[in-house]
Amino acid sequence: MSDLKGFWSYVHADDHADSGRISRLASDIKDQYQMLTGDTISLFLDKDAIKWGDLWREEINSNLASTAFLIPVLTPRYFMRPECRRELQYITRKAINLGLKNIILPLLYVDVPALHEETPADDLIALVGTFQREDWRDMRFLDVTSEGYRRGVFRLTTRLVEANRQTEKTATPIVPLVAEVHEMGIDDSPGIIDKLAISEETLPKLSDTLQAIAKEIEHIGQFTQEAVTDIQRGKSQGKGFASTLLVARRVAVQMGEPTEHIWSLSNEYASQLHKVDEGIRTLIERAPVEIQENPNSKKSFCDFFESVRKLSASARDGLTSVQSLINSSEPLEKMSRDLRPVVRRLRQGLTILVESRAVSDEWVHLIESSGIVCEGAASQA
Repeated sequence: MSDLKGFWSYVHADDHADSGRISRLASDIKDQYQMLTGDTISLFLDKDAIKWGDLWREEINSNLASTAFLIPVLTPRYFMRPECRRELQYITRKAINLGLKNIILPLLYVDVPALHEETPADDLIALVGTFQREDWRDMRFLDVTSEGYRRGVFRLTTRLVEANRQTEKTATPIVPLVAEVHEMGIDDSPGIIDKLAISEETLPKLSDTLQAIAKEIEHIGQFTQEAVTDIQRGKSQGKGFASTLLVARRVAVQMGEPTEHIWSLSNEYASQLHKVDEGIRTLIERAPVEIQENPNSKKSFCDFFESVRKLSASARDGLTSVQSLINSSEPLEKMSRDLRPVVRRLRQGLTILVESRAVSDEWVHLIESSGIVCEGAASQA
């Protein structure tokens, strides 16, 4: 095997905080892998180098089949970065579908308490928990020239080499496309129109979840605005820090329930979105072929496209209120110890929502790139 790819998913701020040891470890594993196998590896380490924000999915789609490993470097900050969450969600689910789960090795670099929970509320942490991870929490303190560090790199790389060997033997064959299945004489039901109907039925559920989140955000926005107004009034009246502390404790209690709702709903929305992601992408990508083979299917596709666009627009509108809430919560987090846990929980839930919104944006991008023109979206047959 040659021309392999290695994906190293990490937070640049974590690497900086640890004096570049995370990126150094990536290079050491790459070199060790090449020494043990004789294969060369292109290491995708610096997201900026490949315009990660725009092209990461394209790079992964074209290279996943020839990937030697994907290592997400797990820290508390990793799960708070929308770009890291998007990256890990997509690659892991794609790898599982292709029978390549063994090549993904999460590296626990700094303790993430939620990973030890039996049933994590965070959908992504639950997904990561299904993979066998490598514990690097103590190894990160060893000198990179020490025997312990070198043996750790060797052990980790050996696991990756063996995982690739097992994957080559047991990888699930890629399922043929609808047209190919039909030509092979295999029953291809449900058909493309059935799948469209199923997807259209799912999209309103996603919209309902978004609306529920928006209501909770509105409630918290009211509480925080009232708190800021009360604090400013107290300062103008010379009431001092005691008055501010009382307001902070009051708003912490008020925010508790809606924050938990946002956390739960954001995870629910992310889970719903990723469950239908692969199917919706396949439908969009197959649309030009299906319409060419059956022109009467165009109306169904255009109706479906319009539903996707509406969902994406709703998510975009929701993000505006999310950003407003983040902005208004920033000064509150600094006020008191009572507010810090609830505001931190709120930010984590909102981060999940931001990460999920990018999925529907990508659907719209695929629609725009399909070349299908829908006049009035739902009206053209």
